[in-house]
Amino acid sequence: MKSRVISIMVILILFVGIGIYWKQNQSKTEAETGAPDIGSAVETANEDAPSEVALSEEKMKNIQLTVAPVKRQPLSQIRMVPGRLQYDDRKHVSIKAPADGVLVEVRVKTGDEIKEGQVLAVLNSPEIGTARADLLQRTAEYELAQKQFGWKNEIQNNVQKLVDALLSKQPMPEIEKEFANEKLGDYRSQLLPAYSRYLLAEMINSKSAPLAKSGAISLQSLKRRETEMQDARADLKSLCEQSIYDVKLERDREQARVNDAEHRMTISRQNLEALLGATVDPGSKELKAAEKLSRLEVIAPFSGTIEDRTFSRSERVNRSDALFTLAQTDTLWVAADIRESDWAAISLTGSQELQVKVNSYPDETFPARLYYLGRSVSPVTNSVPLIAEIKNPDGKLRPGMFVQVLIPGKQKSDVITVPARAVLDDAQQEFVFVKTSDRSFRRVDIQSGLKTEDWVEVQNGLTEGEQVVDEGAFTLKSELLLEREE
Repeated sequence: MKSRVISIMVILILFVGIGIYWKQNQSKTEAETGAPDIGSAVETANEDAPSEVALSEEKMKNIQLTVAPVKRQPLSQIRMVPGRLQYDDRKHVSIKAPADGVLVEVRVKTGDEIKEGQVLAVLNSPEIGTARADLLQRTAEYELAQKQFGWKNEIQNNVQKLVDALLSKQPMPEIEKEFANEKLGDYRSQLLPAYSRYLLAEMINSKSAPLAKSGAISLQSLKRRETEMQDARADLKSLCEQSIYDVKLERDREQARVNDAEHRMTISRQNLEALLGATVDPGSKELKAAEKLSRLEVIAPFSGTIEDRTFSRSERVNRSDALFTLAQTDTLWVAADIRESDWAAISLTGSQELQVKVNSYPDETFPARLYYLGRSVSPVTNSVPLIAEIKNPDGKLRPGMFVQVLIPGKQKSDVITVPARAVLDDAQQEFVFVKTSDRSFRRVDIQSGLKTEDWVEVQNGLTEGEQVVDEGAFTLKSELLLEREE
């Protein structure tokens, strides 16, 4: 039994030794002969790959190839941004009910073309009637205050003239004649008697002096008459001064009442105008007509089209209910969003002219003018809003249409360019095919720069005047790949 176990162990040790010896010899062989290098093989294969395509005459006939020269020219980049047509907010309004009431007439329907000032509907509103009645009352108060002020102002002027005449000692008959038909109010009965007393005292005093010299009257009587004259003159002067003050004060009070009445009338008129949405003439016959106090005509603020009508005749409406939507579509707005990533590539200034392509009219381009450009980036869309104004005199364009806005970007004045169709890509390397003979074309790797829809700037790889394949370049690429596989 022991001898059998020993024999098995010897055999196992022998096999392990043979395996180790074989492996060591194999490693030496590979070291001496050299193992294949996969990276070197791939690099050699790429270096050996063909870069030129030669076409047979038959293929040249079947393939439509065109070539274009490499040329220098100015290049302007255009960014195309999606957008949508909208109503011009300046010509798109919602006409709302100014007060609670009942629609007694609706004179237009959706789609109607209307003129500025046209009556759209008639509303019966107690609030409008109250506002009209208040304006009439305030207007009457103002007119009455004006009349009272005119009366006081005329009295003041006449009293001033009368006082001047009295103080200049005009004869009483002349004064009475001059002011017989002038308005003086209560001041006539105050000033004229005082002036008469003064004249009488002065006359008595003047006649007393000769009598005193002749001894007909005593000196004491003479002194008393002089005193009476002086008192009458003082009373007259005092009364004149007080009259001038009083009449001016009365005039100023009436002026204040006129101003207050005018302010209240203006507030009432503005309140009514706010309800009506139109100017109001306080003196108009229509305003004073009792049967029209509560009647309100809803007027179109400008010419346009009724885009929407919300209510019908006999319906009750509340303040601020939208009755109609009125719009003009001879001009529209183009609304677009400029992505933050495109901001550095565009160039927009002032009211710059833009071009708009409408999806419904693929063969036309419509001019537009920049109206508004946002200053902040929206955190929701990560973009900047742009609004452009576009003319639409024939109504061809409609709000809601999708459009493409062509926005000017970077510009270069003199660069080497090739047609955009000539530039191909292979493993993130751009290249073109350069014509070397009638049926031979060589691949040339390039470094591109500014790109537009039709042209590509070439910064490195080509020189001016070389001929590159324009139409059919992709076919040459396929031919080149087939040759590599072979």
